[in-house]
Amino acid sequence: MNREFDRPRQLLPRDAYTDAKWLERERRTLFDRAWVWAGTEADLTRPGDFLTTSIQGQQLFVLRDDSGELRAFHNICRHRGSEVVEGKGNVGKVVRCPYHRWTYDLSGGLRAVSNEADCFGAVGREGLSLHPASVGVHLGMVYVNPHPSPPEPFAQWVTGLDEHAWPHDFADGSLKFAGEIAYEIRCNWKVFYENAVDGYHLGYLHDRTLGPLYPNRNVWHRAGRHALWYSTERDGPPQSNSILTERVVDGAGARRLEGHQPATYPGVVALFPLTFLTPNPWGISASVLEPIDAETTRMRTLSWAPASPKGWLAKVLARAGTRKSGFAKKPPVYRLADADRHPLESGDFQIEDMWICEKIQRNLHSPHFEVGPLADGAGAESPITHFQQSVLDYVGDGR
Repeated sequence: MNREFDRPRQLLPRDAYTDAKWLERERRTLFDRAWVWAGTEADLTRPGDFLTTSIQGQQLFVLRDDSGELRAFHNICRHRGSEVVEGKGNVGKVVRCPYHRWTYDLSGGLRAVSNEADCFGAVGREGLSLHPASVGVHLGMVYVNPHPSPPEPFAQWVTGLDEHAWPHDFADGSLKFAGEIAYEIRCNWKVFYENAVDGYHLGYLHDRTLGPLYPNRNVWHRAGRHALWYSTERDGPPQSNSILTERVVDGAGARRLEGHQPATYPGVVALFPLTFLTPNPWGISASVLEPIDAETTRMRTLSWAPASPKGWLAKVLARAGTRKSGFAKKPPVYRLADADRHPLESGDFQIEDMWICEKIQRNLHSPHFEVGPLADGAGAESPITHFQQSVLDYVGDGR
């Protein structure tokens, strides 16, 4: 039995999943200092290339500067607070706010003020640079942190991830964007995260979609604050937008899949606190949780595939019940209330997870709700305790 995790137990109080004040504490003490997936280096190849993202109301952007380095800033003009860029693209040689055209260089310094002499006389540049944030890159994926000096530096945050094999690397340019879909889930973000790292439920809730993935067929590995899931029994075609690996075993038992390396890589990578990666033989997906309020979570899922991305996306959207194909300017949003069939008839384990998480969230308001014994073992519920302790390390000073 793998003992990478401590014996599982519930550490968080019920209020942590229902109370708006808890979420506000998390915003101040966790999300404002957390690393979250933002995009890929493929969008940031030339000086001036940028992409925008947000973390709990904080608007950020990543930019490649003149020297080729990546920089992250808060997307806030220092004059009147307008967002200075939107979407993604290339700003050229300067960043220019559209409101009054205050201009910043690619290092974030204030370079020019429109009609400065007439309107201000002179504006001191000191202290009026764009507010810096932090940026890091791993396997061609870009992560941002709103804090300019995070308590957990990026190199520390990714420690242990390189000990695990990966089937794809964005840095080599082999992956093509396949599309995006969003899910609106009526539950606290931690309810969804804990379900995602629960290896005990897979063979029961998902028996019709994932098959007999019972606890003795799952292994969770710990990497810092993160958890990586391996399956020792999985065959079949891609499953929805969150695809699990096809037969992951150790050593010589691994077999090659259509030219890929032996499938000894994780099927789910849960990156604390808000990101999930699902590498697989057919591509990779990145999912980012966005807590809307204490009991509502939106999840954006972006997918990439080596070939035929448009046809692959059509299958993904069909499984999600959106009845859309091809690409849309605005990604579709899936809600259980809009479904025309029962979640257990959807053929999509993501929808099944949404369904069960919403059922748990409703019962959190019952006076009879309590968490019983948690299943021990590498493929069970131990990662839940590991996750909760990480939350407390930020929100409750470890208590």
